[in-house]
Amino acid sequence: MPARRPKPSICAKGLLTASVCAAVFSVSAAQAADRRHALDLPARPLTQSLIALAARSGISVGGVDPALCAATPRAVKGHLSAQQALQKLLSGSQCRVERVDAVTYRLVRDTQPLAVVARPAAPPAPRAVAPPSDDDIPLIIVRHPTRLFDTPAGVSVVAPPMLSGNDTDLSSLAPHVAGMTVTNLGPGRDKIFLRGVSDSVLTGRTQSMVGLYLDDTPITYNAPDPDLLLVDMARLEVLKGPQGNLYGQGALSGVVRLVTNKPVLDHFEGEAGVALGTASEGKPSWRTTGMINLPLPGEAAVRAVLWDEKSAGFIKDVALTRNASNDTERSGGRLSVKWQATPGLSFDSTLTMQDLRSSNSQYVMGRTGSYRRALSLAEPHDNIFQNLAMGVTHESASGTWRVSLNRLRHKIHTGYDAQPVGRYVSVANSGVFFFEEDQIIRLSSLEASYVSPSDRPVRWLAGVFAARSEESFTPLLIDVYTRRTLYDEDRSDRIDDAAAFAKITWDLTPKWTLSAGLRAQRSRHRTLSDIARVRLVDYATSGRITGVINANPVTHELMLSYQPSASLMLYALSSDGFRTGGFNTTTAQKSIVPGTYKGDRLSSLETGLKYRAPDGRLRVDAALFHIEWRDIQSDQLRPTGLPVTLNIGDGRNTGLEIEGGWRPIDELTLQLRAQFSDPNLHKTNPIYAKVREEGMPYISRRMASLSAQWRTPLFTLPLENTAVLSYRDGSPLNYGISRIIRMKGYTNLDLGSTADLGAYTLALRVTNATGNKSNSFAYGNPFALDTASQNTPLRPRTYWLSVNRRF
Repeated sequence: MPARRPKPSICAKGLLTASVCAAVFSVSAAQAADRRHALDLPARPLTQSLIALAARSGISVGGVDPALCAATPRAVKGHLSAQQALQKLLSGSQCRVERVDAVTYRLVRDTQPLAVVARPAAPPAPRAVAPPSDDDIPLIIVRHPTRLFDTPAGVSVVAPPMLSGNDTDLSSLAPHVAGMTVTNLGPGRDKIFLRGVSDSVLTGRTQSMVGLYLDDTPITYNAPDPDLLLVDMARLEVLKGPQGNLYGQGALSGVVRLVTNKPVLDHFEGEAGVALGTASEGKPSWRTTGMINLPLPGEAAVRAVLWDEKSAGFIKDVALTRNASNDTERSGGRLSVKWQATPGLSFDSTLTMQDLRSSNSQYVMGRTGSYRRALSLAEPHDNIFQNLAMGVTHESASGTWRVSLNRLRHKIHTGYDAQPVGRYVSVANSGVFFFEEDQIIRLSSLEASYVSPSDRPVRWLAGVFAARSEESFTPLLIDVYTRRTLYDEDRSDRIDDAAAFAKITWDLTPKWTLSAGLRAQRSRHRTLSDIARVRLVDYATSGRITGVINANPVTHELMLSYQPSASLMLYALSSDGFRTGGFNTTTAQKSIVPGTYKGDRLSSLETGLKYRAPDGRLRVDAALFHIEWRDIQSDQLRPTGLPVTLNIGDGRNTGLEIEGGWRPIDELTLQLRAQFSDPNLHKTNPIYAKVREEGMPYISRRMASLSAQWRTPLFTLPLENTAVLSYRDGSPLNYGISRIIRMKGYTNLDLGSTADLGAYTLALRVTNATGNKSNSFAYGNPFALDTASQNTPLRPRTYWLSVNRRF
């Protein structure tokens, strides 16, 4: 149910007396709870009716599995409040509905059926129920609406309150997803990995292994995570394992979907926030955010979100005599428009923009100290992201049609102090060198899909997809003092993809379900590179490189699930993914590095179980997986520091993934996430013969996190508290021709407390609460890997205090 889930009110938590609640629970909240919606829902099973109601009214419904309610399918028509509609849907069933706050409801088993209730004279006081947790949140997967429990695959969801934070981005959310890791090169530079497979810690010429989606549209091809500030978000959805059947090349190891709050058609919403942060090794940080939702005439609405922040640096560059040299400024916004032209036809559009600029990198070298280094030159990084998505959806009793169009422009500028490259320069020089590269990605995609109704024993979806990615790379290596160019290349790549996909799901019996899917794709990769000047040993002086690679992969998904009871599901899944090959242009005259690299394919077998206790207090998801990966594409570095892409060999990984949640009492929820795996290479490329048993880059064999959410009063102030303790084992950082770089494991602890005071929310958050200075990423400068040890310390202990005001 895709509704926004705000934090529950203090009255709903049962922490204040009735008289105080009456004062704090504002008139606007009461009006929101009693707001009427024009509804026309056909008689369908309860799960499908709840999804439709949530989408139409903006509410969120958790609690027990609707299948346990034994509700008779009922039509709901007329101008009704959300609570009236829920009561009609549950009339005569074995469940009742509890209102947590103005827009949050929970289903509870009840032996006494509810009668159809007309509009009450006054809104009933909310019951004292436990606050919603991630375990309550149903899931809407792209293309197929379904509850989280009913999805026979490795799926994770992060939702408020865990999604709400003072510095929320994918790095801070990774501990909440078993098997998810994010590198720590710096803001706007990081890669995402899922399920224990990695091609490289570098973002080079290969396509990303994880598909990053903003709502329904892909927003990366081979770029790093743009590091969007996650403001006004509904949830984070993570689909693990290859998703080639529905998502194509950009989902070799899974999909991460950022789900935003959508425009609300029938009422005004607004929110403004300010946050201040301070760390022991830097100047103060700050952030401001704002959101406004305006209904428009004719069943339409516009929702605007803005953010602006400055994150103070914590690395002292003693040679540059600068404190806190790695400051980051990030500003952006999102503008969404929705028009419900008819009850079944809607149009939507979202424009997202962000400008992220870091004044320097965040690694240290040698023995100068945890947060100190001595570089001759600053290493700035800019990440400018722009994306426009448009779509039209038509819903009817026979199914749902959707057509979506996306246009993205992503510009990345990177600079490095390249002093160590001097030993490869073939001309007289000053010894001080600087490398910079501009990467510009323009991605256009079009998709049309049809999804059959989800309440039928045979369900299916089908669609077509087309995309063009146009990329340009302009690496430049110069002598800072003589201004002499040492390497200058202008490279452009164009990748055209066209695909048709389909998936059918068949309920063989009430307990057994079988599904199968195929994707047929045609891919064409064209490269043109003009090397204007080279003054490096063994490199060609200049020239042009052109080439075209075509591929016609077919990927599949095959799933069988068994649900012996409403509390338990068992499943087995087979799936695969594919990436097209490409070209190397920074090769030497007499190099053993080939001019092309082949496409790679990843195949996965997975078996798992999902359990939900009948009382809703215990949840366990577990998956055992085995992955075979052939002809792995990997972005690596030449000894000069310039990038090259190779097929490094074959790999495999066998692992166990566990996610669980337990609510021993209403005031406390505990969640555990862990992955144990054994990644390794075999049939290794002869260049990398020394790394056969070294595992995969940045992939730990053991990763775990434990989080707790508990409610406690402080005098008369109700507090929602969170603690997240995460641990990752050591891992290699690259495959290295000359040597292998490894990093040790580390732990991290984040703490937070939130007070919801009606229209105001106060929050205090502490990141890296123990002040751990461990190395979180043993990599920083590609030109200095062989000259000195590098590491990226965890950001020092940082305190964030935020105030939000809802209107």
